[in-house]
Amino acid sequence: MQIQQEPLSKDFKSAIVISPPIELSIQIQQFRKQYDKAFVRWMPHINLIFPFVKINDFNSVYELLRKEFADFPAFKLVFKEVSFFQHGNNYVVWLKPETPEDPTIINRLQAKLESLLPGFNELSNKSPAGFQPHLTLGQFNGKKEAEQKIASIQSELEPIEFEVSEIFMINRNGDVPFSIENTIRLSRNI
Repeated sequence: MQIQQEPLSKDFKSAIVISPPIELSIQIQQFRKQYDKAFVRWMPHINLIFPFVKINDFNSVYELLRKEFADFPAFKLVFKEVSFFQHGNNYVVWLKPETPEDPTIINRLQAKLESLLPGFNELSNKSPAGFQPHLTLGQFNGKKEAEQKIASIQSELEPIEFEVSEIFMINRNGDVPFSIENTIRLSRNI
């Protein structure tokens, strides 16, 4: 089933994300506070859909997604590896999400969201490799600096593991930080 209504307007002040539990985000936030220019605006997250719909469409979209994902299985996610990619003139350092029981589940989750939200496929079209799930830790000016930060962060990083049993529809109004507007629960039968 897809959203059956007028084409939805996109908004760069909304997204659908995976976000680690607050109690497991402390070390992530320590790195992000030092290196991520979006530290104040965004909570630690993996974008699944960005941009997303305008806030006035959240309720109708939420009802569809809530029903469609009620049977999508929750899954274990582990952050233990740091990597980078080039984005314009910067190098983005990020945590690589691993899902040991099902290595493709984040991509399947994101693909299902895109299938339900026609036209909201920016993240799949950003690179020739398609959707690349990641949690940004910071941006750096050169490859050498990025590689040095990766080595430093990797040596300090304690693995982070949690169950993804919900995804979040987030929004921000003006220049304030993003906040969770709706929670889409996944099936906990794992």
